Amino acid sequence: MKKSFRSITGFILLFASISLTQTGCSSTEKLNASAPAATATEAPVYKPQLSSISIPVSISIAAMEEKLNDEVKGILYKDTNLDDDNVAVTVSKNGRMNIRADKDKVYFSVPLRIYAKGRWKWDPCKLCPAIDKTEDTSFDMVIKTESRIGLTDDYKINTITSGDFEWGNTKPVLELGPLKIGLARFVEPALRNQMAVLTKQLDKELQNRLDMKKYVAQAWQLLQEPVKLDDGMNAWLTVVPKDVRMAPLYAHNGTLNTRLGITSYIAVTTDGKPQTQINKTLPKLILDNRLADDIQIGLTTTIPYAHVSKMLQAQVAKQTYKFDGGKSEVTVNDAAVTPAGNQLVIMLDVNGKTKAGMFTKKIVGKVYLRGTPYYDAQTASIKVRDVDYDLETKDKLLSTASWLAKNKFKDIIQEQVNVPVQSQLDDAKKMLQNTLDKQGRVHESLLIRGSIKHITPDNIYLTQDGIKAVVNAKGTLTATVDKL
Repeated sequence: MKKSFRSITGFILLFASISLTQTGCSSTEKLNASAPAATATEAPVYKPQLSSISIPVSISIAAMEEKLNDEVKGILYKDTNLDDDNVAVTVSKNGRMNIRADKDKVYFSVPLRIYAKGRWKWDPCKLCPAIDKTEDTSFDMVIKTESRIGLTDDYKINTITSGDFEWGNTKPVLELGPLKIGLARFVEPALRNQMAVLTKQLDKELQNRLDMKKYVAQAWQLLQEPVKLDDGMNAWLTVVPKDVRMAPLYAHNGTLNTRLGITSYIAVTTDGKPQTQINKTLPKLILDNRLADDIQIGLTTTIPYAHVSKMLQAQVAKQTYKFDGGKSEVTVNDAAVTPAGNQLVIMLDVNGKTKAGMFTKKIVGKVYLRGTPYYDAQTASIKVRDVDYDLETKDKLLSTASWLAKNKFKDIIQEQVNVPVQSQLDDAKKMLQNTLDKQGRVHESLLIRGSIKHITPDNIYLTQDGIKAVVNAKGTLTATVDKL
């Protein structure tokens, strides 16, 4: 009987041994690590960089001449009162005004027709009748002036004009019956004395007619209007100008040239039309002769965490990773990314197992890793470095699945986190270029043309809404005032 019992017991043990060898002993541990709080409050506050936009501006001398000829015509000065000084004078424009410019000077040639009436009164004696006689004459002259042109800090044209004159086709004469007395030698000294008055009047006319402040003020306000860049992304560009700089005016090849520099904060947002408040107050103009031709625009755009999570899911979800010669493996079911200070938290929903002899240990649940995001210029993508398990996750793994805490799983995840931004950069470049093309004529007198040569990321910051990327766009921008 004892022999039979021992045989049965041995058979049972043998059967159990075979069963354990074939199927192993399995246990499952659940990871109960809680998710770190999704907050970006510890991240450095983003401070937008000022962008200096330098715009070469050219004013056509021909357009200036056309405007002045159109506005300054007919009678320029008229005095019909003989009683105050016995002289009445009417000055009219007598033909087309010509303008040319060279370096920092503008030269004017103004043909004039002058009608003058003079009264001659003489009382030879108390008892004699008084002699009161008036004579009039008309003559032509051409005023030629030279104006040194500049700008004031309130955007006004500042001119310093000097000039001379020469006689036209008709010189002044006084007809007394059959006699004609030339008056040129008598009139010239008086006219030369009046040249200072005439040139001051011309300075005043130039400053009134060439209103630079009006055009700068229009550009200042137009820049602050949000511009829609893309319907699909609901992307808007906003500009907050801070100051205005302008290089000294100079003339070359028929144009009056300067450079207008507007220092601004520029941003691109993808969450609808921004609410902006237009600042209509122009700052004082800063004169600066060191403005460059190229522009550099600092752009900001936000990549939502939902988009980053979607990219990560495409890279790691449903993937199985094996270690230790196939003895251990982890399958990632889902993935998500949230912020934590200046780091990203990577959540992985996993199940895994490892074999140790006859035993198999399984885990299910969520693990959390932390990593520091950075922009990788070679791949034009956002990656993470220094990836490690969150402290609570590491504690749980050491107590339930130390094999996962000690293997290279976190390094593999670090290598796989890759958020390409090249397409976003290309889209930003296209949007900016399309905007410049569409905004060609921002005013009936102002034509803007430009090109964006290249866009490169500068830095990234973490916010509550997403990864904020700071991008530098470099190119050229030109503005031409072709109608005054």
